Amino acid sequence: MNLTSNYYSPSGIIHMEKLVNTVQLLSLAQNIEEVMRIVRTVARELTGADGATFVLREDNLCYYADEDAIRPLWKGSKFPMHSCLSGWVMLNRKPAIVPDIFSDDRIPTSVYEPTFVRSVLMVPIRTIKPLGAIGNYWASKHEPTLEEITTLQSLADITAVSIEIIDVRNNLEFKVGERTRELMESLQREKELNKLKSNFVAMASHELKTPLSTILSSISLSERYLEIGEKEKRQKHIDRMKSSIQNMRETLDDFLIVEKLESEKSSLKWEEFELIPFLVEINSC
Repeated sequence: MNLTSNYYSPSGIIHMEKLVNTVQLLSLAQNIEEVMRIVRTVARELTGADGATFVLREDNLCYYADEDAIRPLWKGSKFPMHSCLSGWVMLNRKPAIVPDIFSDDRIPTSVYEPTFVRSVLMVPIRTIKPLGAIGNYWASKHEPTLEEITTLQSLADITAVSIEIIDVRNNLEFKVGERTRELMESLQREKELNKLKSNFVAMASHELKTPLSTILSSISLSERYLEIGEKEKRQKHIDRMKSSIQNMRETLDDFLIVEKLESEKSSLKWEEFELIPFLVEINSC
């Protein structure tokens, strides 16, 4: 029996329809748990098996993550890759067909003896760098047909695509979330900087008005004292103008510091100082 005849047989058509429906269900899955729940159920239905298990690879371990069976198997258990059939399937990247577990040296019979399992069909989830494996179990001796093998492998291939899509989506959502947080933090910093700059401009405007007023009044008085020959009083106002101009220069220098900080062309330097002398100096200005 070849693959084409399998899928055009009545059972093959039913399996194909079931796989198509499964693809639709998996396209809606939001996480790996939903994928496993769908696949473990469908795997058992497609082959009429007595049990199905979903195995994930965790480095050098086989993690039996989920199952659907007539009696409990190994859900939640982890086994070394080289000590279980699912590990053999992943390492060799091909299906394992075991009609009789007691006549196959790949089977750790001590693990299977307490269970109902007598026959196994295990396929890898993706043949290139397998992500895991899907296993079907029968309570009596069963020779898996080519149709069962190809159907279960098709399900495993569909499962691999679904897991990869979820991984891509999760990574994309994480990156979008990170970028959104960065943008929000940047906007908040810019908002705070704009507020600081507005406050500074308002303060600086006030600071500039004071020396400008002083300069204008001193110019007027200097002209008057020049006319009447009051040299000392004229010099006093010239000194006031020089002092006011110096204050304006210092204020403008502060403007330039803020501009450099905003453009990240300079950095802050922390320095300790005595607070009381500093306050006295400010008060004396």
